[in-house]
Amino acid sequence: MQRSVLFIDPPAFCTSVEGVVAPALRTRPVAVAPPGADRATILALSMEARLAGLTQGMPVRHALRLCPDLVLLPPNPRLYARASRALHEVLRIYAPVIEPRGYGHAFLDLTGTGRLFGPAVDVAARVQREVRERLRLPVSVGIAANKLVSRAATTVVKPEPLLEVPGGAEAGFLAPHPLDVLPDLDPRIRSRLDDYQLELIGEVAAIAESALCAVFGTTGRTLRARARGIDPSPVLPPERRAEFHIAHTLATDTNDLGVLHPLLRVLGERLGRRLRRSGLVARRLRVEATYNDYTTVVRTVPLHAAVLDAELWDGARRGFTRANTRRLAVRAVALTLDQLEMGEPQLDLWEERTEKTEKSSLQHAMDRIHTRYGARVLTRAATRAITS
Repeated sequence: MQRSVLFIDPPAFCTSVEGVVAPALRTRPVAVAPPGADRATILALSMEARLAGLTQGMPVRHALRLCPDLVLLPPNPRLYARASRALHEVLRIYAPVIEPRGYGHAFLDLTGTGRLFGPAVDVAARVQREVRERLRLPVSVGIAANKLVSRAATTVVKPEPLLEVPGGAEAGFLAPHPLDVLPDLDPRIRSRLDDYQLELIGEVAAIAESALCAVFGTTGRTLRARARGIDPSPVLPPERRAEFHIAHTLATDTNDLGVLHPLLRVLGERLGRRLRRSGLVARRLRVEATYNDYTTVVRTVPLHAAVLDAELWDGARRGFTRANTRRLAVRAVALTLDQLEMGEPQLDLWEERTEKTEKSSLQHAMDRIHTRYGARVLTRAATRAITS
């Protein structure tokens, strides 16, 4: 099923909310900044202030020289949080899953809601209209098959309209735009791209993955995928953390691998069941070993869209081997899965089966048995070599 993700972006949210409270500010250049600090910088700007040449992060003294009639306001987090909650109350009417992204901003996953609310573009228009009528706030809306492109779409259409990027057209949409449109681009990577005189997203997307990896390491693979509009990250509500964590404190401190390895396997299996129930896969595993002197060693292991217990156990074992560098006994271990992504949909009944799909089918069958009869009903058999 094609995903349908909306990004809600109220332009200049903080100053727009201040304008709702004090209508006289609506046409004035307004900035939010900490009061009384000699080195205070601007935290938020109205559209009028941006048109005057001001930027976020600019020192207040410099801003006042550029725009003498600038209205400075102290931050009002309670007001902004209250306005955000009111905005989200409107959004919850249409979206079963909402991921807040700072004051007023949010991702909405409308996948599978077409029969109930109609096309995503119609939902976006209704959201704009209701937010404007009920809260007197403008909102830009980007519509796409993933979070990255929906967010990029709002950058292109500001200050208020909506823009839909059809599924499959992500790379073509991004290609002619400057790199500034690409969300969350690391400033160090951007500086390096500037060194190579790369200005457009499409220029980066056209470079071979091997060439980007030669310059940026494994980050080059992610950079090329994002430049082509590929983003499998899920829309997660606040109650679902963007990572899965499990920890265990041993009854007796030990460095016996005969005790620690089975414990890591059990912890990995618990994380694996949580992943599969959520329909997610993980790209990274973090292993923590805490010793009896309360020092902690942390190691991370990259994963290839891991979801099976065997994959997680292999990663946990490798990570612990790298973390277990001290002669002291281990007091506690912890596993954390992050860089979560949506899992692949189930295969069709007649689709060709591979070793990977066979293992996945067996894993899901084991999960069903665990759910119905308990986690201890299946016991892992020990393997031993047979010699003649």
